Amino acid sequence: MERYREFTSRFVLLIGLVMASTLAGTQTASPFPKGTKRILFLGNSITYAGSYVTDIETYFVVHYPKQSYEFINVGLPSETVSGLSEPNHADGRFPRPDLHERLSQVLAQTKPDVVFACYGMNDGIYLPLDETRFRPYREGMKWLHTELEKIGAKRIIFLTPPFMTMRS
Repeated sequence: MERYREFTSRFVLLIGLVMASTLAGTQTASPFPKGTKRILFLGNSITYAGSYVTDIETYFVVHYPKQSYEFINVGLPSETVSGLSEPNHADGRFPRPDLHERLSQVLAQTKPDVVFACYGMNDGIYLPLDETRFRPYREGMKWLHTELEKIGAKRIIFLTPPFMTMRS
């Protein structure tokens, strides 16, 4: 039932976007800096699943049909920007993936102009907010911003992960 609701809401959103662009006319100027070609999405399983990436791509295809963008999703399930992992992650078989271990290779291969990054869900290790866990996350996000500036990303967009409620 939940998948049906998600599908229905996404379908309604897509139809709404198509109708809005038809009524308002399509836009020709790019919302991104001049010369933008590659748009990279970094994140954990939320990004990997591709739902919001597809929604964003659809929006740009509908609203900016004269622009040619390449949307690249390199989300990796369980990944963190903090490097933190709980001892029993994956039944103790391996720690959570850490963006620090793959970012340089991803950037070298994709050469993005614009980067969307969505981290935070796994960085808290599903525990209450605490400075011991928040500090590495904050430092990881600063590090990511610095690395993206070094490669000349024209725009960096940090996304907040959806909220999660804990049930006992």
